[in-house]
Formats: sequence, structure tokens, C-alpha cells
Amino acid sequence: MSSTAMNSAITGLSNFQKMLDVVSNNIANVNTAGYKHSKVNFQELYAQTFRPAAAPSSPSGGSNAVQVGLGSSLASIDSVMTQGILEITDNPTDLAISGDGYFVLGANGNDVYTRNGHFLIDAGGSVVDGVGRPLQGWAASSTGVIDQATKPAGIRVPFGDSMTAQPTANMKMVGNLDGSQAIFAAGPPATGGRFVTEATVYDSLGQDYRVQVTFTKVAAPVGAAAAWNWSADLGAANLGTGVTAFDPNGRYLAASSTANPSFTLTPTNGAAPVVVAPDFATVTQLVTPGRSTVAAGSQDGYPAGTLANFSIDRNGLVVGRYTNGMSKNLAQVALAYFTNPQGLERASGGLLMESGNSGKPQLGAPGSDALGELTAGALEASNVDLSKEFTRLIQAQRAFQANSRVITTMDEVMGEVSNLRR
Repeated sequence: MSSTAMNSAITGLSNFQKMLDVVSNNIANVNTAGYKHSKVNFQELYAQTFRPAAAPSSPSGGSNAVQVGLGSSLASIDSVMTQGILEITDNPTDLAISGDGYFVLGANGNDVYTRNGHFLIDAGGSVVDGVGRPLQGWAASSTGVIDQATKPAGIRVPFGDSMTAQPTANMKMVGNLDGSQAIFAAGPPATGGRFVTEATVYDSLGQDYRVQVTFTKVAAPVGAAAAWNWSADLGAANLGTGVTAFDPNGRYLAASSTANPSFTLTPTNGAAPVVVAPDFATVTQLVTPGRSTVAAGSQDGYPAGTLANFSIDRNGLVVGRYTNGMSKNLAQVALAYFTNPQGLERASGGLLMESGNSGKPQLGAPGSDALGELTAGALEASNVDLSKEFTRLIQAQRAFQANSRVITTMDEVMGEVSNLRR
């Protein structure tokens, strides 16, 4: 007696056992960060043909093939790569990818990939996953420049790193000089426009100096509507002077102002002389009776400092914050993009490996090209939907029971055939 039905049922049992395995693994990883659930696809194994199809021929019509299926087989187990929701962890080294891409981890010379962004800082300052695999990226130069043309390496946060002092070279002045003021007259009593502000200047050793900058309204030179002399002083020492001229609209007039103005401070602590170029291009002279607001908006000097903490932005830049109030790029996280991410092969620990059908990894910075952006202090949750998994669990269970019932039925039928001899 043919055992076709029993063999078909056996293939069903085997396949739905695999489906139960996949569903149970999905449920087990419902809280695994970055996990992508899998889905089982089946196909008909093959069919036994009792009579092939025949084309119509006079006077008879055509006939269809007479075939019986011989069961099912496993077509594929596919990873569903939909985005998981982001869960806030408040751990600054936790990273979540919004969009495509994978973190790159160094593993004894062979890179592996993951969506699980749970990272830590080890004793050496390296950014690693839970078992010590270093997160890969590009280290910044001493000036904070990132070169993505170089080979990625393990990212390190150099706590205790020192930033040397930088002397002031440029100073940007901002604000307004009261245009209602008359030309200054010393008096007594003194009348007219005079305004004093202070600016901080640093030397090459990081020493700061409070330089007094005095603006005095004077007769306008030819081609200008108004002018103010400026004078930089440190105590009783004059460091430099110049002229700031304005047009009829109160805008800075470079043609009538002192060309390339600067003042020089000579420290007594052994530091090199500090030559500062003040920029008055954004200073205005508008009528604000009794109130002038000119100040040093910014300057490029700073004292020495040490690395205190860091942050990671959406483009993967690891930015160090120093005790002198300055910040500098330390590194940038690298992400990998695959043409066919479903072709990646799973390894232990939730890691993924390049395969012949995944395509080669294309590395880039987060937020560039097809790569997603990062959210620091968060993790991407598993994309497992428990309601769907329980539905699949019931389907697999019922299908397994149905196939086992076929085997039971065929056993009874074969028993009846055996009893025909009695």
C-alpha cells in the first residue's frame, strides 16, 4: 500500500517543528536589543505525476495532468528587518540606529556586525560591547579632524587627555555704539561719546588678561559719516589703537577704518607676545540714547584643560568636553551598509557575519548616504510582535497536530488492510 500520505505528513511534522523552533526563538528574544524576528516560508516538495497533461487534438479535447503532492519543504527562514522602537536608557554609551546600517565590531581581525548598541567604556577607555569587542570607527587627529578614508579601528575615549593652551589671535567685537552721542570733549566736564568694555585675552601658557577696550567718538574722516577711536589698554600700558568708521546707515565702513588693526600684549611670565586682531565688521552705530553695547563676542584663545566627559551626536561624532570649556572631536562611529542585509549569517551572541549573498560591507558615517542616524542614550528594541508570534504558535501547533492525525489515520488504514486476510 502506498505510504505517500504518511510521508507527506512526516514532512509536515518536520517543517512545523522548525516553525515552532523559529517562533519560540522570536518569543525568547522579545527583549533582546536590536533583535530582528524571523519568519518561516514553506514550499511544496514535489509532485508525483500519474498522467501528464495532454494538448487538445481532434476530435478530443485536452486533459490536465493528474498529480499528487508529496509533502512540503522548508523554502527559507527570513529575517524581517523592520525598525524597532527606541527605548531610552540614559546610558550615554548606548546607541540606537534609526534607519539602515549596522555597528561594526572588531573580533580578532574579523569584523562582525550588530544592531545591538549596548556599549561600555573599559579600563583603557575603549568603547566595547558586553564581551569586550571594540566598536569600530575613525579616530580624530590632534586638531579634531576625522579622515574617513583611513581604515576604521577601535574607538577610544582618552580620559585625562590634555588640551594645550592656545593664545588669542582673533577677537570678534559685536554690539552697537550709541549714534546719538556727540564728539567727545575732555572738558572739564567731559562730554560726548566714550564707552569702555573689557575683553579676555590668553597667552601661550594659558594665562588670561582682562584688556580694557575704550571707544571714543571723534570727527569722521573723509568718506565716513561717523567714527570712533578705539584703544586697548592693560593697566597703564597702551597695547594698540585704531579707528572704527561708519556709513550714514550706521554700518561699519572698512574703507575709512584702520586697515588690519591689531594690538600687542607682552606677557611677563615668559610666554610669547600675543598679537590680537580685533574684528569690528559687525559693530554698528545706531541711535540708542545713553546705551552702547559693544563687547567681545568671541575670541579664539583658551587655557589648558583635560578631558572631563564626552557625548555622541546623531552623526556618530564622539565629542570630548574639556575642563577649559572647549570641545574637540575625538572619533566618529562607523556604520556598515549591506545590499542584502537578509543575506547576513547569524552567529552566537546575536552577531551577524558577512556572507556570499549579503554583499560587501560599505562603511560610512551615520546620517550619510543610505545610513541611518544615531540616538545616544537609547537602544533599539526587538521588533518581535508577541500577538503575531502567538498567532503563529497556534498555527504551527494546529498544523503539527493535523499532520500527526494524518499519520494516525494512515496507521489505522494500513491496519485495516492487514486485517483483510482474516
